[in-house]
Amino acid sequence: MNFEFFFDCAHFFDCTPTRAWGIFRHGTRNPSRKQLFRMRTTLSEYRDIILDRGKLCDIDKERFRTWNVDVDDAEQKFLVPEGEMELIELAERIQNRFPSLFYDQYDNLTYRFKYTDTQRAKKSAESFATGLFGRENIRQVWYPRAESRDPILRFYKGCPRWKSEVDKNPDAMEQVRLFAASDQFLQVLRDLRVKTGIEDLSADDIHLIYTTCAFETAWDGRKISPWCSLFDKENIKVLEFLEDLEYYWIDGYGYELTYRQACPAGRNMFEHLHPESKFPNITLYFTHSGTLLKYLAFLGLYRDPEVLTHTSFGHDYSWKPSKIDTFGSNLLFVTFSCPEGSKILSMHQERIIQIPGCPPDTPLCDYKIFYENFKDKIANCNFVKDDFLVIFISYHAIWGLGGQVMVKVFLPGIKTLSVT
Repeated sequence: MNFEFFFDCAHFFDCTPTRAWGIFRHGTRNPSRKQLFRMRTTLSEYRDIILDRGKLCDIDKERFRTWNVDVDDAEQKFLVPEGEMELIELAERIQNRFPSLFYDQYDNLTYRFKYTDTQRAKKSAESFATGLFGRENIRQVWYPRAESRDPILRFYKGCPRWKSEVDKNPDAMEQVRLFAASDQFLQVLRDLRVKTGIEDLSADDIHLIYTTCAFETAWDGRKISPWCSLFDKENIKVLEFLEDLEYYWIDGYGYELTYRQACPAGRNMFEHLHPESKFPNITLYFTHSGTLLKYLAFLGLYRDPEVLTHTSFGHDYSWKPSKIDTFGSNLLFVTFSCPEGSKILSMHQERIIQIPGCPPDTPLCDYKIFYENFKDKIANCNFVKDDFLVIFISYHAIWGLGGQVMVKVFLPGIKTLSVT
């Protein structure tokens, strides 16, 4: 069955779209303050060495000659104009596919937007709203107060157990370290030392160069970053794999806890997609890479039959964040009312995806089947985290909008109870 045909038409015989729940990564942004500092210092020094000793063609050297860092520290991690356009155009495309659901007039009983407590997520939400309603109408859009530890949009921020057992656990990076010591990576190191003329170029330096290449390409795809010219295709494959390994073990399938903690977001999704839900018809969340990747793993998407390790390089595998977690990456689920009952359409990066457990021969999955696939996962969102138990309880907030109550019960016994 040609899913792309259905996707382009967004028309499914006698079915009507009635509800939608989406989670979006912010658009293209600036680097962090630390990255900007190293770009201004380390890379500026390396640029001068490359111009003096580098083995590059004249065109590439000219690009290095005119290169500089033109980003103010005050705008570190801010959404850039390219990122704004990404979200505006994304909203327009989604609206064109589902015009009967994504109305061009804002109504807080129909739409609910929420973003994390960051400029890039806030501006992404506002840009998306601009694409839906037009720039002259976005002032009327209501946004709930942003939370730094939002239990849906940034659930991992409230999980100290994940922080200690995975994020800050040196063992979680073991496969990355092993690949960084492999012949493939050491060859990249040798290649770049020759091209740049920098004999003591380190693995950390290469990561900085690769990151700068990626940012500058994302900012303006029409311009060639001089730092990209240092890599050939094989170099890029090696560096992409190194990054894929890190995301696999920190944000993906490496540790079960990593994706289990996405349970509150999963429960929230079903609360909003249910055909008889009292929540607004359309719920749109704007968040970050860490949330998207963990939620993809929670859904069972892009899971490889074998664990990804340093020996997996050169093999075919699905977990590739450079493709599945780009700036502006998105997951959108749409509830359809059909003669035979409610069904769910699942999309990632604006393409129809097959949720594990749903029939493979149709783009629409029966709502009951879809729910059964995740019923056990969302039945219990309780996690013991260090010395307290965090319980997520749904509640109906103002205007019937959904929210989350986070209750902390300190163990042993109930010493403190706090509600946020």
